[in-house]
Amino acid sequence: MKIFSLTIMLAVFGFFNAVAQEEMPKITIIHAGTLLAVAGENTLSEQSIIIEDGKVTDVVASYLDEMGDAEVTVIDLSDKFVMAGMMDMHVHLASSGGNAADHALAGVKNGYVTLMAGFTTVRDLGATDDTIFKLRKAINDGDVIGPRIYSAGTIIGVGSRGNGVDCNGVESCRRTTRDMIIGGADWIKIYSSCSGTQPCAHKDGSPMFFDDEMEAITQVAKKYNIPVAAHSHPTASGIQVLNYGVKSIEHGTHLNTASMERMKKDHVYYIPTFSVMDRLDRLVNDPATDPARAKRMQGTLDNNPRQIMKAYEMGVPIAVGTDAGVAPHGKNYREVEKYVEIGILNNDALKMATVNTADLLGKSDMLGSIEKGKYADIIAVTGNPLVEITDIENIVFVMKEGRVYKD
Repeated sequence: MKIFSLTIMLAVFGFFNAVAQEEMPKITIIHAGTLLAVAGENTLSEQSIIIEDGKVTDVVASYLDEMGDAEVTVIDLSDKFVMAGMMDMHVHLASSGGNAADHALAGVKNGYVTLMAGFTTVRDLGATDDTIFKLRKAINDGDVIGPRIYSAGTIIGVGSRGNGVDCNGVESCRRTTRDMIIGGADWIKIYSSCSGTQPCAHKDGSPMFFDDEMEAITQVAKKYNIPVAAHSHPTASGIQVLNYGVKSIEHGTHLNTASMERMKKDHVYYIPTFSVMDRLDRLVNDPATDPARAKRMQGTLDNNPRQIMKAYEMGVPIAVGTDAGVAPHGKNYREVEKYVEIGILNNDALKMATVNTADLLGKSDMLGSIEKGKYADIIAVTGNPLVEITDIENIVFVMKEGRVYKD
């Protein structure tokens, strides 16, 4: 009888011990040698970032190795520069020539290299079909490695000849916008002007939409609480979209002073897609480029640095967006580097890739900095990008939501 009772007691003890072990919290502690917790602010030295269930639970001075009875994994980045994962607000991950299978393969490849470059979140502003939504789900489900995606699906434009999906007249525009949102769009992206290298993209070019069409798109988006991003080059299209409450203007080649003042007042983000200038520079110097096209591109090359610095000095909110797909995927850091090349302060450029991008997405409570309660989206580099901005290329560590993808 005593033997039987002892057996029961041991079994019960073993059960509760197993439960206790099972419920033991699992915590990751990152030892950050130099920590830029919030871009735009000062760095901190020798900090411990405490992470549980994919989120930062605390950031404390000195290096911790234990947390009570928790199961602790320590990641030593004591000789690295640590900051929040960067974000790119203008990419095209799943667009390529061919069919949906080609788009899917391109999306998987492009998503992977983007994450490995230290960009943990992107806003995809124009896919060929609904493949981007499937890629977004596959990444969220953990089946594919890539950045967190906020997607606009297919761009809404006039006509049906490469200017996005149909929007011709009020009813057409309303129906198309509803279809995109019901299909899974987090944003609506519109072609309010033609593409930058086309003749109609010049300073005095006309907007692509009539006012009633713009109103139809933005009213539907507002009804569903979906923000709108506007592709715009000419001055008039920039003025028009600001009248209808867009949240960001992409490219903004010929935004005038009044438009920039309005953007600052209404907190509308400017996404310069400055990285594309590397490609334009190559094309301008290519003898095979049509001379008229080369002249238009040279005008853009001459204008954009002045335009971006003017917006920066005026206090217009700016967020990083590379137009990757036109610019190379996996080299998204070029946007940050090019800002510094024209005179933007290093810390401000990093802020445009983190704090500002989170604000544009309306996700400042979750993303953009390394603070208590936010997702553990954390990267580390060798060197110090506050001193030498090109050190932002030296990504040696990438974590997204507490999971390490590059170490």
